[in-house]
Amino acid sequence: MRDLRNLVDEIPVTLLVALAYVSAAMLSDPGRSGEPTWHDHGLLTPMAAVDEPWRLLTHAFLHANLLHLLFNLHTLIWLGPPLERSLGSVRFALVYLVAALGGGIAVCLLYDPRQPVVGGSGALFGMFGALIARNMRAGRHAFACFDYAGPRQLLSLIGVNLLIGFLIPVISNTAHIGGLLAGWLCTFVFLDPGRSAAAIRRWRIATAAMFAGLLFSVLMPVTRWDWLWNQAIDTRDAARAQELRRAAVMSFFHRQDVGDAEVERMVDVLFPQPDRTPAGEEPAADEGAGAPRGK
Repeated sequence: MRDLRNLVDEIPVTLLVALAYVSAAMLSDPGRSGEPTWHDHGLLTPMAAVDEPWRLLTHAFLHANLLHLLFNLHTLIWLGPPLERSLGSVRFALVYLVAALGGGIAVCLLYDPRQPVVGGSGALFGMFGALIARNMRAGRHAFACFDYAGPRQLLSLIGVNLLIGFLIPVISNTAHIGGLLAGWLCTFVFLDPGRSAAAIRRWRIATAAMFAGLLFSVLMPVTRWDWLWNQAIDTRDAARAQELRRAAVMSFFHRQDVGDAEVERMVDVLFPQPDRTPAGEEPAADEGAGAPRGK
């Protein structure tokens, strides 16, 4: 069994992720009109994630354009191999997936439900978080590592990249920060418990419960306008459908004083098509939504 585990830990996960980036780019063409592409079926919107939860991961292997792909490939090849050697292939793959999921959850909780997002840099920021966690576990105490230049430079690099994200609107810093925190927590609490493994058990339970709760909020956003509107479409009870439509309009405008007449007036403005947007179709560019954000 140990030999099998050692064999699995020799799998070059960084190379596999890089190949997945390139393969997905070759198999999809986000600029092409007509038939839906891999890009359409894999990009993340909070609205689509409710019915197609795999988008919380698939978006981390897709990119908006060639420059976006090359930048993330460079970062992956620079960060991936040393972290993979430090953690092992299986744990490195886990960090990538958990960070991608963390970035996707952050996007779904904070963005307009129609806003599309693609890119692997939420997961790449999770690698930054994992490196910080490994350094924090290596010292006499959690913050002893920052007495040295290397960890301080790593923090500076993270800060510069976040600053760039704040200055360029099409970059999703929400996904970056979500991935960074998820990668740090995954490594610090689960993968590298340090010398206090027994004492950290309660932190593992709390972290897992928090992550599960946030994921449930993404998959069942019961107070978000698009979820309420889709429930109104699905119900056969006319009175309940009207109440759900009112709740959807109230949620959209963040108002409580919404009457039946106003609901009917707003329906054509907010929801020009009564049917749900087909799965994988990019949302219309309307209030709060726009071109896919890179990360």
